[in-house]
Amino acid sequence: MQCEICGAEIPGQPTRVVVDGSALEVCKNCARFGKSEDKWSPVTRKVVPVERAFAVRRPKPRRDPFKDLVDIIPDYGNIVKEAREGMNMTLEELGVRIKEKASLIKKIERQDIVLEDSIRKKLEKELNIKLTDEVKEERWKSGGDGRGLTLGDIASIKKK
Repeated sequence: MQCEICGAEIPGQPTRVVVDGSALEVCKNCARFGKSEDKWSPVTRKVVPVERAFAVRRPKPRRDPFKDLVDIIPDYGNIVKEAREGMNMTLEELGVRIKEKASLIKKIERQDIVLEDSIRKKLEKELNIKLTDEVKEERWKSGGDGRGLTLGDIASIKKK
C-alpha cells in the first residue's frame, strides 16, 4: 500500500490520520501532518446547549409613530409668557427651574423657534399650562373617494 501524502510504499500497517477534515492512510513519517483519527472529531468542542440553539426570537411589536402625534397650539409664545409673568418669574428664574437658558425661553416667547418635545413638557409641568392640541383623525380625512390620505390632501400646490 502507498502513502496518500508522499506516495512511498508503506511497510506493515498504515496509520490513519485526519488532515483538514479528510481521513488519509499515511506512512509513519507523514503521520505528523495530521491528527490521529481516534482523536479527531468533526464537531468543535464548543457545543451550544440544545435549549439555546433553537430558541425562537419573537419580533417586538412595532410602535406606531403617529399614535402620540400632537400639534403645538399656534399662540404658544404668548401663553408661556403670560403664565411666567402670572407666577411673577423672570426669564432667568424659569430657566433655572427647567434647566434651560433664559435666551432659549425668550426665543420661545417670541416664537422664533419651534418647541421641542422635551422643552415643551418641562414648560407645561413648571407653568401648569397645556401647549399642545391632539391631532384628530377626522382632520386628516381624505378627499372623499376612499383612497386614503394623499399628498394633495395635505400640501397646497402653487400653479404658475
